[in-house]
Amino acid sequence: MNRVDVIKVIHKPGVKKRTVGYARVSTSDEHQDSSYRVQLTELEESIKCNPSYEFIGVFKDRKSGTSTKHRSEFNTMIDLAMAGEIDVIITKSITRFARNILDTISLVRSLKQNNVEIIFQKENISSLDPQMEFVLSVLAMHAEEESKNISENTLWNIKKKIRNKGNFTTQLYGYKINGEKWTVLESEAKIVRMLFSMYINGDTYKSMIEKLYRMGIKSVTGKDRWNPGTIEQMLLNEKYAGHMALCKSYTFNGSSLRSGRLSKQENMIRNHHAPIVPPELYDKAMALRESRTRNKIEGYVPLSERVTPYYQFVYSIENCNYLRYVVERPKGKYEIPTLYCYNSERTNRVMVKVSNLFSIINHALVNLKKSDLNMSSVISQIIDSRIQSINNFTDDSVDKLLLISKRLMYTQSKKALPNFIKRIKSIQNLEDIEKIRNIIDFVNIDGDYHFHIKLSLIKNGQLNMNLISSNISLKIGNVHKNVKYTLYV
Repeated sequence: MNRVDVIKVIHKPGVKKRTVGYARVSTSDEHQDSSYRVQLTELEESIKCNPSYEFIGVFKDRKSGTSTKHRSEFNTMIDLAMAGEIDVIITKSITRFARNILDTISLVRSLKQNNVEIIFQKENISSLDPQMEFVLSVLAMHAEEESKNISENTLWNIKKKIRNKGNFTTQLYGYKINGEKWTVLESEAKIVRMLFSMYINGDTYKSMIEKLYRMGIKSVTGKDRWNPGTIEQMLLNEKYAGHMALCKSYTFNGSSLRSGRLSKQENMIRNHHAPIVPPELYDKAMALRESRTRNKIEGYVPLSERVTPYYQFVYSIENCNYLRYVVERPKGKYEIPTLYCYNSERTNRVMVKVSNLFSIINHALVNLKKSDLNMSSVISQIIDSRIQSINNFTDDSVDKLLLISKRLMYTQSKKALPNFIKRIKSIQNLEDIEKIRNIIDFVNIDGDYHFHIKLSLIKNGQLNMNLISSNISLKIGNVHKNVKYTLYV
């Protein structure tokens, strides 16, 4: 006979249990907003009216899915519970917690081992119940089957609408759409025709944007300048040729993704409505785009494989934009890996060569190692003072969730500090962006071309402590300039 270990949950008598709620809407449907708000209100009231509970807050996710992987607030809540910051979690039902049976049972077991109780209101059960695992298995399997049925029913309705050549579009620049009736708005349609004509004649997105700006034509959202992405999507949209392509997107891990299935004939309803541009002109534009496309990849490609290692690493404070990676080839003679960005008006180019960025970061790290600063002692003292400030906080008006999240962040950072300092001291000369990003969280560039380099000791947070400030002479263009930098944590 298998041995059964009973995990006992220990609570101190007379001490209120630190309690949080967790709410989630099942889908991204905007009509569930009322359900979402009701969940939040009911959870907060049920915790506050219980004299045994200390209300900490309510974690909330609006992300759908059968996995907990992409639910950020849920994962934060679990981290805090595992760290001993939460005693009780109350949620509406199992379907609002985790529909995946393996996730559910695994989390219940792990939280029980850490003396954390989960209460499911709809099923009126607690994770402390000896029969919990059996009941949970039955209910969780039912929840998974219910999710599968809802998904299949939704898909069936969509396929039925496709067979009947139904309309899924409610708004599109150049048209007034009322149910199944599409009316061409000539004032906007002439702009669409002009863009297609310019594209066919070899104009770039930049030249199109400049012409629209000079003509005083507002963008789709009413801005003075159009976005290149907006123009690109308009040129790709088969609806301007009178067709309706279906199944252009699908869901992968809870995210809506664009698909390459547009080209499949069975997904295209031709002559669905009145065209703005002749179908022949649209086909010509698509053929021209196809000839210019270098990388033809079909199927889903994860974000990590679609972006460069420099993605969201360097940020321009002045332009409020991240710098993008590009390899410049002046006169085709040599290659210069570069990071650059513009502001929202497509002006004020901020640029830094990758080699210069590496020089700045390495110079800062070398100077940090040479300095007399006792990093371990100084940073530990600051972290301890921040934790003590949180522990001494008595203002009930302050968000308790924010306080315990910060305390967890500081505690984890202090544990990671010794190894982090060892890594810094072992650094020689970093020329690999992946290794740099293990040490540096991000880099901000201000309007004076001052580089603010943040160490990655504390993720999603900072101590606002400057470790070292200096400058380095770099060749920028044809001249040498002194570039200032500050390294902080």
